[in-house]
Amino acid sequence: MGVFRKKLSLILILPFVLNINTVNAKTLESKKIRFIAVGDTGTGTQSQYDVAKAMKEKCDKDGCDFVIILGDNIYNSGVKDVNDNQFITKFEKPYKDIDLKFYMTLGNHDYRGNVQAQIDYTNISKKWTMLGRTYNFSYGNTDFFSIDTNNPNDKQISRLQRDINKSNGKWKIAFGHHPRYTNGVYGNATGKLAELTDKTLCGKADIYLSGHEHTKQHLRKECGVEHLVVGTGAGLRFAVSDKNTLFAKATLGFSWFEIDNNKMYFQIIDTKGNVEYDYTIKK
Repeated sequence: MGVFRKKLSLILILPFVLNINTVNAKTLESKKIRFIAVGDTGTGTQSQYDVAKAMKEKCDKDGCDFVIILGDNIYNSGVKDVNDNQFITKFEKPYKDIDLKFYMTLGNHDYRGNVQAQIDYTNISKKWTMLGRTYNFSYGNTDFFSIDTNNPNDKQISRLQRDINKSNGKWKIAFGHHPRYTNGVYGNATGKLAELTDKTLCGKADIYLSGHEHTKQHLRKECGVEHLVVGTGAGLRFAVSDKNTLFAKATLGFSWFEIDNNKMYFQIIDTKGNVEYDYTIKK
């Protein structure tokens, strides 16, 4: 079978780290995959704890296999080293009741500190998982691609093109910190970041997950890719709708996914557990 179906394999390629971590794919092929995705979390404030509590309640009620954190893991300036107490106060303590693996990606605030320390903390924490500045993992019938939107250079473009073309996953999900499309304060991506997502994901990925904007946005499909922004893990900005908007709201919360062989279903949920929006993608 293809490289994405090897059990617990780790591959190091180029200056970027390509890690493919397949979780017992054969036994999971017929199992529904459930996970949470949310970004802009690492404040250690009550808002982060409120979102974490709602995440725990959702997982207890409907099930979760893991969590994806969409960057800005540690505000405001990342960490100094692997012993930085912010790992405890802004990650371990807020999520102490969620006994799952957290797949992390890098945000712009993380780049203000020691990026390698965030990668190396994977070897210390039981939850925190960042296998490189870029990495891949597989769970059941779905392949996940973590991209570094802070450094969208030609090597990363080539690496991601190769990996997504080799993917045998029924579903392909890419996640990074900066959105490709957004009606928030930062605007749509341009330059190399737009090139990274357009050259690698168009016609290949089913959905691209991002944060950065402290809002929830589901935008109309572009070049075959759904775009979901969920940067509401600890703070908020104002939400704006445009002609490409399917959903936009500025409330604390997260997204919850359920995937099987025929459909990808997701919900947008607030800290009270209310489902503000849901959507289904079929194959």
